[in-house]
Amino acid sequence: MWTPFCFVTVVAGFIWGVGPALFTVALGFFAFNIFVVPQYDLLTSPLWNDFKYLAPFVIAQFAIALLAAQHHVQYRRALAAEHKMHTYARDLEVANQQLERASHLKDQFLIRAAHELRTPLTTILGEAQLALRRLQKDTSVLDMLVWKRHFEKIRARAETLHTLVEDLINLSGLSSEDMPLRMNSCDVSSICQEAIEEQGTFTGRTLIWKGPPAPLILQADAERLYQVVTNLIKNAIQYSPRHSVIHVTLNTEASSMLLQVHNAGPALPREQQDLFFEPFYRAPSAEAMNREGWGLGLTICKEIVVRHQGHIWITSSEDHGVTCSVSIPFKKEE
Repeated sequence: MWTPFCFVTVVAGFIWGVGPALFTVALGFFAFNIFVVPQYDLLTSPLWNDFKYLAPFVIAQFAIALLAAQHHVQYRRALAAEHKMHTYARDLEVANQQLERASHLKDQFLIRAAHELRTPLTTILGEAQLALRRLQKDTSVLDMLVWKRHFEKIRARAETLHTLVEDLINLSGLSSEDMPLRMNSCDVSSICQEAIEEQGTFTGRTLIWKGPPAPLILQADAERLYQVVTNLIKNAIQYSPRHSVIHVTLNTEASSMLLQVHNAGPALPREQQDLFFEPFYRAPSAEAMNREGWGLGLTICKEIVVRHQGHIWITSSEDHGVTCSVSIPFKKEE
């Protein structure tokens, strides 16, 4: 009659551990005293002396409970170890992916640096050597226009190098958050119009502005926000037909401002649209046309926008060109 209780003890011990197993032992004694003893009047029967034969079964039940509990503990430890192994494997996989991405970015940086630094340096060295040769041959009155042209080329290429270095410093500082934002109330409309006027004057392109009549006040770093607008406009100008129009639109939606810069450039494949925010990424069409640039402008824009707890994305279609949108909340979340 003790066999069912032993079986219950085994099951309880293997599944739930020592506590439930010992509980089944106590439950067996309780059930035996309540149901078996009164039924057979074992308390007054000589058979009560035969209960001593149950002692081995009771001891065996306790032993089974302890063994089952030990097995349960080992099973739980094995599960914990397996969980840790899965966690370590997942962390290792993430670390490997990060290392692969870092290695890929390093390779892109070296290739881009070799190309972009070589071009302006070649021009600077060439113009300097040409100017020196002219100076050695001609000791008379110098043609100021010729010399001016040489030095303008040198200055332009030096400014290109300076811009590249500044972009790298900005990207490094923003990515590591070593460059704090100077948050103040600023008028986004004024920032956009200032950037539009500067780029329109510098490039001669037509830029159409559409924004709210009243100031649009936002808690932001005005200098960084101006950098975002300028980079987006430059990007729209660089990758659109020469005489096409650039549209800059500023709206409000819900609890955020929405800035959109649109050009009439060729449609971008959906799989490329997110890649434009990766460091050093450039579209195959830009590479084919040998356009200058590191592919850092949109990456810097994204870092600035994310630091403002905003979002930036690209939409494109064959009939409607390319639009880069920026959404930044009015109130910074704590």
